[in-house]
Amino acid sequence: MGRLNSTQGEIRVGPSHQAKLPDLQPFPSPDGDTVTQHEELVWMPGVNDCDLLMYLRAARSMAAFAGMCDGGSTEDGCVAASRDDTTLNALNTLHESGYDAGRALQRLVKKPVPKLIEKCWTEDEVARSSTGDEPRCGFTSG
Repeated sequence: MGRLNSTQGEIRVGPSHQAKLPDLQPFPSPDGDTVTQHEELVWMPGVNDCDLLMYLRAARSMAAFAGMCDGGSTEDGCVAASRDDTTLNALNTLHESGYDAGRALQRLVKKPVPKLIEKCWTEDEVARSSTGDEPRCGFTSG
């Protein structure tokens, strides 16, 4: 039975003792996922939380005002301001504005509330979908 050589205190030199490094991998995003050329980073964690909250409050205030103007009641304004798509619209606008809150708010003034998905469909399409008469919905009637 042979003895294993002790490597303690020895420095091995030569091509057979070199580490084999893998190819360089793309830099991972902050959440651990790999960013590829087909993806777009849409959040910069360096944005100050206080600034972000102030921006979102301003965006929701604009949405509330637009909702009151469209619907005519305070309740309609509150509903418009509290919708998830209002917040998503504000965050997307912030990203598209290069995280410049002032520029993003100027863009939001023009369109503070995104078009509701329900308003993208005709009344007949909504009725058929909700009753299951639309064949592409995968429902069967009867």
